[in-house]
Amino acid sequence: MCPPDVLDLIKNNFDATFNHTGKEYTTAEQNAMLGDTEVLLTTWGSPALDLAGLNNAPHLKYIGHAAGTVKSRIPFEAFGRGVRVFTAAGRIADSVADWCMAVIMSMLRLLPALDRDMHSGVLWGDDSVKGMELTGMEIGIVSLSTTARALLPMLAPFRCDILAYDPYVSPEEAAKLGVRLGALEDVMSRPVVSVHLPVLPSTKGMITQKLIARVPDGGIFINSSRSVVIDSAALINELSTGRIRAALDVYDTEPLPLDSPLRSMPNVLLTPHVAGATQQGHNSLMRCVVENIINASEGKPTRYEIDPKRWDLLA
Repeated sequence: MCPPDVLDLIKNNFDATFNHTGKEYTTAEQNAMLGDTEVLLTTWGSPALDLAGLNNAPHLKYIGHAAGTVKSRIPFEAFGRGVRVFTAAGRIADSVADWCMAVIMSMLRLLPALDRDMHSGVLWGDDSVKGMELTGMEIGIVSLSTTARALLPMLAPFRCDILAYDPYVSPEEAAKLGVRLGALEDVMSRPVVSVHLPVLPSTKGMITQKLIARVPDGGIFINSSRSVVIDSAALINELSTGRIRAALDVYDTEPLPLDSPLRSMPNVLLTPHVAGATQQGHNSLMRCVVENIINASEGKPTRYEIDPKRWDLLA
């Protein structure tokens, strides 16, 4: 989680206190250490900063979370006290976008099915069954989130026709991203649909049975966000017909139960919630937030800072 060179970076720039206990601190233990703290670095497993901890940290200037969302990890009041917050969610988004690109190309070219056939003893392929190229493909993007914005440059060389749904993005901003905005119904009607919705009260169950039914025959439905944004029962029902294909990395219950019908569907590519997990990405998370905090302290540009004005839109 913290490679040796990043440890050196921390030691050379901060008077650091490390957790060498072999266990995670409790919230109370963390709070008791915050009196003189100016920089708080956390990751998965670290206790969340509650309001009591914030009140006990009058000198706190920066929080760096070497993982994803910070919404359930810090009180919003921190921003009002001038604390600048950084998260590696944007770096994780790069890894998730990489996964999305991989499954789009794999499924368009029928690689999972062809591989399965070859391993199962099919002598050779059927020449009448042909995959499709990504170049010029019509793609629907549901939400221009951080992950979607990381995916768009990867798609750009293939000159795809990208239609996106995001009510919080202006047509001008979309044009700068190289996409057009459209109604959700139209986005879901594209032959490749990739969902990147954050989990908000307004997005839970947003992808309904009627919307899933709009994916055209032979279409590919991709979800690397969270399963709660989709009517999972409706998706399973639609997939059971074999009419469409899917690539899924997230599920209502994780680990995915052994008796889940998804496990027996040959038209579904399944991965165990690892879209954001890569060797390079994992080793970069702490570096991202530490380097950003150093840059911020020196008045240099930063990339991974949380904008409190967008707090309500964060996952």
